[in-house]
Amino acid sequence: MFIGIVLVLAGVLFVSIILRGSLATRAEPTARPPITVPVVVTTRSIPLRALLNTQDVTLVDVPVELVPLNAVSEIAAVVGKITKIPLVAGEMMMRHHLADPTNITARDIAFAIGDDQVVMAFPTTDLMSQVEILQPGDLVDILVSVRVPVIASNQTNDPEAVAEDTLFTFDALQRVEISAIVVEIVRQQQARASTTTAGAQPTPTPTPSPSEIRTQAILLALAPQDALVLKHLQDAGGVIDIFLRSPTSAQVFELNPVTSEYLKDRYELVIER
Repeated sequence: MFIGIVLVLAGVLFVSIILRGSLATRAEPTARPPITVPVVVTTRSIPLRALLNTQDVTLVDVPVELVPLNAVSEIAAVVGKITKIPLVAGEMMMRHHLADPTNITARDIAFAIGDDQVVMAFPTTDLMSQVEILQPGDLVDILVSVRVPVIASNQTNDPEAVAEDTLFTFDALQRVEISAIVVEIVRQQQARASTTTAGAQPTPTPTPSPSEIRTQAILLALAPQDALVLKHLQDAGGVIDIFLRSPTSAQVFELNPVTSEYLKDRYELVIER
């Protein structure tokens, strides 16, 4: 019995040594790295209504479970946008915190104008506005023709003098930048047979042709007084035309208003009354 007990104890000790060696030599499990996605974050504190550039943001890998659904993952999607809220350094960029100054449907244009400006919707009644040449960012001059009652200089002291309607043509505003252009896409209806096939890919919306684009209005960011002047000229029945400038033109032209008297003096005309 004594020998049996010794053998059992020796067996237990032997098995214990074997198990300890096996556990000691077993490799520790390697921790899996977290799954990350690139996210655009700010490199500095950015104030409200700041125009973002490439120096203001950078890409950082963030664990996927910490990334909000509306986070921006590409720097190109941020550059050129305007901040709707103040941002601190290291903050993740969210799409609803950015304004696109060219996106008039989302009313983001309000973030692209100064505190001392208003946006005026200018009607596209002149030919320049209808030929699809003007683009946002273009510099234009606004010229107006309006009829006003005028008394001849030699009759100013005559109480019975009758004022005559005289056509004045003058420059109302110079070097105005177009903020945005509102257009309507008119799709041409084409009769075409369509068949539905299982698994067929949806047809992408085709790029509209020039004949399908209808300009509805031109948006101009103006000083309130300039907007008031244009409104008065419109309400007075003035004929307003837009003239395109060179993008590098900084000159303010000294122009003389044109009347019948001006034409008579310039071209030596004889105007009969």
